[in-house]
Amino acid sequence: MDMPAAAKTRWTVQFSRSSQIQAALLLAAFVFVFFRSLMGLKYKWLTDQDWSHGPIIPLFSAYLVYINWDRIRGTPTNGAWLGIPIMLFSLASYVFFTYFYIYIYLQYASMLLTLLGIIIACCGLPSMRFLFIPWLYLFFAVPLPMGIYFKLTNPLRTLAAGVATSVLSLDSNLIIDRVGTGILYDHLSGASGNLEVADACSGMRSTITLCALGVAVAFMSDRKLWHRILLIIACVPIAVFSNFIRVLTTCYLHIYVDPKYAGGNYHMTLGLITLLIAFAIFSGLGWILNNLFVTREDDEDDLEAAPS
Repeated sequence: MDMPAAAKTRWTVQFSRSSQIQAALLLAAFVFVFFRSLMGLKYKWLTDQDWSHGPIIPLFSAYLVYINWDRIRGTPTNGAWLGIPIMLFSLASYVFFTYFYIYIYLQYASMLLTLLGIIIACCGLPSMRFLFIPWLYLFFAVPLPMGIYFKLTNPLRTLAAGVATSVLSLDSNLIIDRVGTGILYDHLSGASGNLEVADACSGMRSTITLCALGVAVAFMSDRKLWHRILLIIACVPIAVFSNFIRVLTTCYLHIYVDPKYAGGNYHMTLGLITLLIAFAIFSGLGWILNNLFVTREDDEDDLEAAPS
């Protein structure tokens, strides 16, 4: 026997007046408890160019929730009680990591885990089908521990210096060699010197930014799962390739044109251009996936829609 309509929707996310008040109180308590950490994040976003994309991340996350809002409201609230132990565990972890001054990253992770508990408590466990990606996406706004960050940047700096050295060595009039992350050169024209691939030129900034954009693009519209996976995987090689262009161009300008074009505002402008190149390549990949890879089901739909 079919259940009455009221019974079917009784335990779905309806956001009644009382539910809205409960959610508002939980979010207000969240801001109050983690106010210091939230201000720390704000300071990092405003003062560290590597994480200047931070303020955009919550907006993208909110948009991912918005486009799935109708589906979220139709999900049952089963398992909402699981949010309580998650919140208690996360709060305890936050206090522990704060008191013992362990990695500040773990404090931020505990804060986001508390937010996960609030989401589950308000919307239920099944809603995480639509809310997990927006929640996980917030980690793009959290700065990595400095030790881990530099362990990632140093190999990228060395790789970028090696690629630039290999390409420029094709010029028979140039003697060039890589020493660590530095590039030593001596041109037959008399120009000589050295270049250092700095942390800002490692490509980590563009890699993180492009990965954040890639995940947002992959989930902002209806795509096949393998499309999304391919777009996300492609972010890293596209960002690294674009950074190679930046380092190579910087070396060329320094050696063959004028060293002033390899620093200052010129260098910042070049970094912006290479980031735009990465976005253009990524957008091109998205266009190819949308227009060239047509599945058999799509072909059958087109045949059915065609006039006989």
